[in-house]
Amino acid sequence: MKKNKVRFYTIILFIIFFTSAILSGCSLSRFKFTDKITSPNNKLSPINGVWEIKKFKVFNSGNKKYGESKTEPVDLLGIKSAFNEDYSLLIDEVCNKPNYKLKEVDANNYFFYTYKVNKSDLDISVDKIEVISVICEESLFYDFIKISDKELIVYLDNVFYYLEKISDDTSDILSEENLRKIREEKVSSHYGDDKLLRTGVLIGLRSNSPIDYKEGFGEEYKDKDLFYRTLWIGAKNGKLREVLETPNLFVPRISGFWWVGLDNQDSVFAYPVSKEIKDFNSVKWAEKNSSKRILFVGNDYIALENKKSLNLQSEEGRSNLQVRLIDNLNGNKGIKISDISGEEGKEAMFNSAYSFLALEDGITGKRLEQRPREESFTLVRRNGHWIVKGRLNSINQNDSFFKDYTINIVPPSKMVNYDEFHLSWNEVKEKVPNAIDAYTSPNKDLAIITSNNSLFIYEIVNGALGNLYLKKISLKEGESVIMAEWATGEYMERWEKTLRGNADVFVYE
Repeated sequence: MKKNKVRFYTIILFIIFFTSAILSGCSLSRFKFTDKITSPNNKLSPINGVWEIKKFKVFNSGNKKYGESKTEPVDLLGIKSAFNEDYSLLIDEVCNKPNYKLKEVDANNYFFYTYKVNKSDLDISVDKIEVISVICEESLFYDFIKISDKELIVYLDNVFYYLEKISDDTSDILSEENLRKIREEKVSSHYGDDKLLRTGVLIGLRSNSPIDYKEGFGEEYKDKDLFYRTLWIGAKNGKLREVLETPNLFVPRISGFWWVGLDNQDSVFAYPVSKEIKDFNSVKWAEKNSSKRILFVGNDYIALENKKSLNLQSEEGRSNLQVRLIDNLNGNKGIKISDISGEEGKEAMFNSAYSFLALEDGITGKRLEQRPREESFTLVRRNGHWIVKGRLNSINQNDSFFKDYTINIVPPSKMVNYDEFHLSWNEVKEKVPNAIDAYTSPNKDLAIITSNNSLFIYEIVNGALGNLYLKKISLKEGESVIMAEWATGEYMERWEKTLRGNADVFVYE
């Protein structure tokens, strides 16, 4: 009987101890099973509290410099930042309704491949660290490296800043009144009393013939057949900034910026700008006896045309359309239209294909597929908008004949973030009679117009195009736009800084 009582009290004590540990806020990181848990879309802040900048480190390792920040690192010592469910405040930048993404990484690899420094350079001794990505309006706000519950590191304008937690209470620093004061002081100190209007766009271009980069760039671009390039066009208060160009496609994504393009072996590649392609071989698509063209690039998807040779002696090939996830280029098939547009997209594809076939003459109609393939679609431009196109190939596998048709559906929001056109097409044609396409900014202050051999940049004033273009850039014959990603507000300057700091750029005079 005495043994039973001892066993009973032992169980009770164990339950009390375990419950107390949970209620006292015991860190989940102590339990091994949580090492693999991440939260891809979490509103709760894993770095909740008030943090103060205590020190900084600068490394002059030959990396490209942004060169635009007027603030000295020492001036930021003592500045406070704060994070909670509703706001993220870093110095004087505010993110409303942030989402937090947490991942555990190897410290050695992370610092070396992301920042080209060793963890020991930053006085870090642990092997594993947590990286908290703050996502604001579907774009990356900042990455915070959590060294401990009391210490963070953030990389800002080529400087590593060390933040120490000083309080759990964010009610004062993240109050509406204080945040309004921070915003007003930022505008006043940095930009005067002007009403600031900032717009930028990354324009991705595909050429039908190689782009000559033998002059003005490094050895890595010499004697390579590059068919893709990116233009950066930015404006502040209607004044055009320097127009920049870089080889390949510089693609903004929620996870950061990526490089996308084709190599000399006609393989499609995609990898983060902070890494080397050799470390990202899994994000690469190569196929024998085939040639590829990139038709469209968005934040998460890439549309391709893949032409497989009919035989080794012939340059003729059977062309197929595919849409793939940038994160997963491997595999033999693209995604289906129903995967991103649901049954509505599938129904629109089938109805559009049948209507198209009904209008074709008998011989042509019988030569083509009678039932469209769900994975055979892409996005193309027409009169200021992205539209969805499908392809019907010949029923004969040895025949390269095909026909494209328009799918009567709005492009999936998963593929296109912004597709508004704030001008009339007639007005565009009045200014540029040979215009073939045009793009307008979300701020309604900038327009990009393309012809067969030129790209024109216009200011939009009171809803109308300015009298004269701000800049004209030559295009190669047949060069076409395959990406247009807009940035507004603070993101305009952030994107420009990221491009300057991570790419070889050519500045247009």
